[in-house]
Amino acid sequence: MELKSAADVLKEEGIYVGQDVIGGINCSIGYQKVFKWSWLATQLNTFVIIGSTDQLIDQAFIEHFSKACFEYSTRNNQGWPRGLQSGVGSVAILQGSNIDRSGAAFCEKLTKKHWSAFEIPVLYYTPEKRTVRFLSRPLWGTIYFPYFTQLIDSVTSRF
Repeated sequence: MELKSAADVLKEEGIYVGQDVIGGINCSIGYQKVFKWSWLATQLNTFVIIGSTDQLIDQAFIEHFSKACFEYSTRNNQGWPRGLQSGVGSVAILQGSNIDRSGAAFCEKLTKKHWSAFEIPVLYYTPEKRTVRFLSRPLWGTIYFPYFTQLIDSVTSRF
């Protein structure tokens, strides 16, 4: 069975905004602006960027892709300025069938910290239709991670 296109998945989520080349990879881009009182009255501007590759995805590859997606997200943020009751979320989902353990380990343990922004790398292993994402919530920004978990799981369950 063929995977659904990333654009179709983002359209089903109601967040599709377009296509672009990010980090040398053709990507479908979704955008969602969410405000919650439970987030201490914060607006979170979240970009979900989905790319696909046939190359080996090791730590360096996913780290480069995630960084490029983060830079794209912060450059294209249309919400309130970062830090003024506002933050940016960059969820970089990379689909592939050749994933190295170092790439998976990088996604399972979030290490990148940014001011008023989140960089979340995710892998989707196409042969098994399996998502590789953070295994636990980091202390920094912990109130946002139930939202990120639900968003990532919802998007990747549609492939």
